[in-house]
Amino acid sequence: MPKTKIFISSVNEDGLKPLRQKVYHQLKQLGHEPLMWEENLGPWLGHVDPVHRCLEAVEESDIYLLFIGSQAGTYYGNAMRTVTHMEFIKACEQGKLILVFADIEVKQCYFGTVKPILEQCIEKYVASESRFPPPTQLIELLQADFRIPSGIDPYVWYFYYDMTQRKVYIDDLTLGVPIDWEMYFSDLLRRGSLLLPLEDYIEQTSMRLEQYDDAFELITSLLPSMQITGLEQPEGALEKIRRMLKGGDIEQVYGQYMTECIGYYRDCCAATLYTLREDKLDLDAAAGNAVPVPEFKLDDHSSYMALTVQMGNPAEQIYYKEAKAMFYHCIFSGSKVLTLHYPADPNWNARKFIHYKESVNRAILSKNPLIIEWIKLFLGGLKR
Repeated sequence: MPKTKIFISSVNEDGLKPLRQKVYHQLKQLGHEPLMWEENLGPWLGHVDPVHRCLEAVEESDIYLLFIGSQAGTYYGNAMRTVTHMEFIKACEQGKLILVFADIEVKQCYFGTVKPILEQCIEKYVASESRFPPPTQLIELLQADFRIPSGIDPYVWYFYYDMTQRKVYIDDLTLGVPIDWEMYFSDLLRRGSLLLPLEDYIEQTSMRLEQYDDAFELITSLLPSMQITGLEQPEGALEKIRRMLKGGDIEQVYGQYMTECIGYYRDCCAATLYTLREDKLDLDAAAGNAVPVPEFKLDDHSSYMALTVQMGNPAEQIYYKEAKAMFYHCIFSGSKVLTLHYPADPNWNARKFIHYKESVNRAILSKNPLIIEWIKLFLGGLKR
């Protein structure tokens, strides 16, 4: 068998310690290169963050092997995840082959008792708050439910939920019953499930465009005092704006430790511009593949533009429509409402948008910050 780097991950709980040691030595005897905290991830210099080092080791590995018992491990409040959970997320984000073995009794408890309760808690929270509950909120809800066993760390249930949402298969683990790792990995190879890297990781670097701070500061200070009476060719102006706005990745941030790419959005494909007049919005111009409506009433709750106007002036909001697989960025400034259309990748749906709404906002609003800020100032000065 080819030599493979295998990262062994689990909480440092008593029931899993002998298993971790045995697996480590068995994999080494098979000619692989297991990576494990207690054995070969240290020592390191005092200034090196051990969490960063573990996440780096996950990146270096070919396979991520996870054992789950009844304990969750160290929780980091700024990342809102445990170390083990962050290692798992890193493995998912890096596209590693993920092998999960979970205590059979805990697993049965999750799928038999906890899962429907947890999903109901999430549905209620989303309905009342219009956002996905943070882990701490879910844990509090689960702790208050008498139907859930108290001897298991409640964060474990949140970890299970995340794994099932990512469609990761969870194998049964019975402590005391040995696993034939030679046969297990041989079977993976025979089925073609083990994909080993053919070359070293290629480091990707990105160039950041210089921010023209002085010029932008001058424009932003002068523009509010200018009188802009309108656009001679509003369709052409919208088209220029649309072409400048590019898509990108949407990332979930876990404190200072890591980010996970959870999806992407494509380049701006359409733009519309409306003017607010008393109780309605009248169409000024459209660009790209937009199919605009001539006007919207302000009490039309199906209109994202009307909803944005109701937020006050100025206002800005990101929306998502599952039927069209589209993100809508609405900007209300002065008497104008601009809507920018960004196609979403096929993996997005309404539930996922609610779950990661803050990450979507961060991705789209921070992608072209100077351009967006200039557009807001410009729209605020337009007169008809």
